[in-house]
Formats: sequence, C-alpha cells, structure tokens
Amino acid sequence: YSNPEYETDQGSFDELPARLTADKTEEEIEAMREQRRMRNDEFQFETYYGTFVKDAEWRGEWTVYETSTFIPGCEGVKDENGLPKLVKPKREIKAVCTSERRGGGEAPGGAEDGGSRDVPVGDGNFITSDVIVHSEVVVTNEAADSSLLSRREKDADSGFGSSPSSRAEQGGSTREVNKRKYWPEELRTGDFRGPQGNMCVGNAYTLCWSEALGPRPSAGEEDAGPLAMLKPGANSGPFSKLNMEVGIRYGEVRLRCKLDYRIKNKEASGLFKSKTPRLFLKAVTICRERLGQWPTKKEKAFYGPSGATGGLFDPPPVGSPKQAGSYMQLDLEGYATALFPHALDQDPKAHDGNGWCVSLDWTPGKMRYQADRKFLGGKNVKGLKTLELSEVASEQAEQYRPKGGPEDMRQ
Repeated sequence: YSNPEYETDQGSFDELPARLTADKTEEEIEAMREQRRMRNDEFQFETYYGTFVKDAEWRGEWTVYETSTFIPGCEGVKDENGLPKLVKPKREIKAVCTSERRGGGEAPGGAEDGGSRDVPVGDGNFITSDVIVHSEVVVTNEAADSSLLSRREKDADSGFGSSPSSRAEQGGSTREVNKRKYWPEELRTGDFRGPQGNMCVGNAYTLCWSEALGPRPSAGEEDAGPLAMLKPGANSGPFSKLNMEVGIRYGEVRLRCKLDYRIKNKEASGLFKSKTPRLFLKAVTICRERLGQWPTKKEKAFYGPSGATGGLFDPPPVGSPKQAGSYMQLDLEGYATALFPHALDQDPKAHDGNGWCVSLDWTPGKMRYQADRKFLGGKNVKGLKTLELSEVASEQAEQYRPKGGPEDMRQ
C-alpha cells in the first residue's frame, strides 16, 4: 500500500454524480471522501487480520541484538565502519505470539438499545468497530514443549515460563523483551492510516508504537519528576520512544524485524540538550516463526546462508551521504537482509526534512520478498509515507532486479 495521503482515492469532480457537483457543498464532498478512507481502513484491518491473526499461533525463535549505544561502559564502541556494534546473544529466545479479535465496545446507542457496535460511514453503511489485541510470551525451553502453552494461559506481561537462570542463558531479559511495545494496545480500523504508522499490503505489514516526549519540568515542579513523558501513542513528536516492526509471511512461516528506538539516558533524565532529541537504536529483534510449531535449525528459510542473495533486491533511497551514514545493514540467516537507521533525527530541518526507510528482504522459498517501510522525518517520524512490497520468483530475481538505482515505487 503506497498512498498514505489517499490522493488517488479523493475522487474528482468529473467522477462525482451531477447532483453532487451541482448542489452539494465541499463539506459533503469531503464527507464522501472520508467514507472512502474509512472503507480503506477497514480493508487493511481485515487484510491484516486474515493474513496474520486469524486462527494463528506463531511459535518462534527470537534473536535480540543489543546495540553498544545503550550498553553501560560500551556507549562509544563502534565497528570497523564507525557504526554502533550489534551484540548478538549466545542463545535465542523462544516466544509465542497470538492475537485476539474483540468487539469494539458498547453500541452507539447503548447496549440496552441493541444498536450496532459498528461505526456508521453514511448511507446506512457501517465498518467494523472490532479491535485486535496482541500477546507475546517468552518461554523457557522446558515450557516450550509443555501442555501449558494454551491460549488461556498466555499473558503478554507475565514473563510466563521464564526463570532467572534461563534468562541469562537465552540472552536478554525476558522482562525487558515483554515490556517493549510495537503496536497500539487495541489495534482498530482507524489505526491503518499514514500518521499512525500501521499498514498492510499483501503478505507484508508494518506496525508502530510511540511514547511522546513531554514538556520539560519547570523550576519548582517537583511533582513532575525527571521524566515528563506524556500521552503514549501520540502521532506527533517529538518522541522519547519509537518502536516499529516489519513482517513478511510465506505460507506457514513468518519473519519479523522489530526495532526499538529511544532517546539517550541523559535526555530521559531531564538533561535535555534539544527540544527534538535524536532517537537511537537500542535493540533489533529478529523473529523466525512458524504456525503452531517451533522452527528447526534444518529449515533453510530460517537458518540457511546469511544475507539476501546479491544484497537487497531493490535498495531504497537513503538521502544525502550524511543521512546515509545513519543506516546500517544486517545480514540474517535464511537468505535475508535488513536495512535500518541506527539513529533518527526529529529536528524538522535535519536532512532537509527527508524521511527514512526500513527494508526487509527475504527468500523463504520459491518467492523472494522485500518490504520497505518508508516513513517521514522530523516531528512526524512516526507517520508512514508508503509501505512497499516487491515480490519476484527467487530464480528470476537477478533477471528482474531494478537497474536504475535507488528510487521510490511508482504511484
């Protein structure tokens, strides 16, 4: 999906019925356009639900890379390219991901009226008010084979099945992993618009969660505390945290890349140097998942040779040389490569207002896919510009590889 401004769905006066162009106001025409947008919201919601959520229990092995930027004593450590080092744990984490579709609340006229729970869009039509609630649980190797892994036992915040000894062996704190959010608590149809950072196209999707950076405490406001972070999930920045994920499904397997961005500790403690501090990458989580079963080391889609063959199939534009220096690339086992920024500027003037991109290229079998989450810069860094999906037969990838250099997908 690559039209967050809904420009191609606005309608023109030539397309409108004569009765609208002759005697209806611009407000009524805009109301009709909004109905189209809401229909598109519902289409993406239902596509995401049907492709990634419905009747799905994803069992996965997660690799959580921590960046040197936030490791005490290693903040200034860089690799040979001058980029933050990614520290890979000794062992992977086992996790179970499920989602549930729930009714969206009481009917507009009150439950006793028996009114519809759905949202009216005019002309007697409605779109669903249902919500999707996600749950991710980290488990130990012992619990992975336990009959306790039933839907009713799962709790996204409980750390189910974890123990202090297993946490150290698996790498990363299960408590920390479970505290990280990558989507709204309740995902609704209206969340699938550009500013919210969530979109779905075909067998790829992207979700986002943010925490706004609150105003600095004034002198004497002791009750405000050193951390004035307000309104989690706000669509406009600046932000103190910005988490996002990009996922691709192929049959009964799925690959996800989760990115955890946040301001540095000195800014979080109230010692702000800027009203729009940079967001730095704290962790990268790669999730290799299979429906109803645990992945095995024998699966080439997960543990085949590292890196996408020949590099990214369609390298995205990454801006000026200075902005390009904020990107890093990670080759993954299973014929996959991820490209993402290690730092995000929230200053509207930075890089002439140019946006950013996260790319995930994966060849799980006969098909090769590349999903590009292209998002805005400055205070709108949460907002999506486009979500683009390229797909090609894996054996024909080199033949059809774009030759014109990095460019955005044509509208």
